[in-house]
Amino acid sequence: MNISLQDDARGQIEYPEDLSIVFIGKELFYSNQTLRSVQNEFGVRASRYDSIDEFLAETENPGPSERIVVVDQMMLEDLLARPADYSRLAEAGCLAFAYRKKSPARTLFERWDRIRFGNIGYLPMNVAPDVWRAILRLLMHEELHLPCFLADSMPATPAAPGIPVEKQPATRTRSPEKLLQYAKLTRREKQVLRLVSQGQSNKAIAAKLGITEHTVKLHMHNVSGKIDVSNRTAAAHFYFEVAPNEARSAPVG
Repeated sequence: MNISLQDDARGQIEYPEDLSIVFIGKELFYSNQTLRSVQNEFGVRASRYDSIDEFLAETENPGPSERIVVVDQMMLEDLLARPADYSRLAEAGCLAFAYRKKSPARTLFERWDRIRFGNIGYLPMNVAPDVWRAILRLLMHEELHLPCFLADSMPATPAAPGIPVEKQPATRTRSPEKLLQYAKLTRREKQVLRLVSQGQSNKAIAAKLGITEHTVKLHMHNVSGKIDVSNRTAAAHFYFEVAPNEARSAPVG
């Protein structure tokens, strides 16, 4: 059954008129109160469906639109069985996985094909309400949250000591194209990217490298252009895939 709430409430941030948040999962996890809270906080349409099939059956035009799709951990097997369907649903927005336990999130992270179906965000359900809303707000700006325990679970790729990343052999995640992109980065840009992948703020990076926050922002702007990403989360994903050993080692400095 579809549950939808909408009114004229608007926060200070204006979102696209057709932006909506679709929760896929049982009412036990996405109650009317949850939907109403999202509605009042962000002033956007919020709806819930028991399954993706129910959404498709009840939606006249499921095509591309500004849509945030949040899939509950109970739908994990269906999400992995038909990733293209879920990705298509969030084609003009973003896709996120809501979890209460780490194991389902870790399973998805290990099995999700980011190359074919794009990145996926993670929305913890067992955090304080203000933290939950903050992460949801990031999703609404297509900034995908990646929990530290998932970043730490990235398998290290064996590499010969002393060999630069860009000269190491390609792997399933470390494609020749990505190695070429990484090779275009300057030494300082690689340092900044490494610290960004470790979750460091611009202020912390600036202090660690002895540069200004403005310079950090300029480096990240250049990095984003060279590796073809649009935000810090995607940049971190890129670094974990291309240089997992360096990403897991001690911080620079």
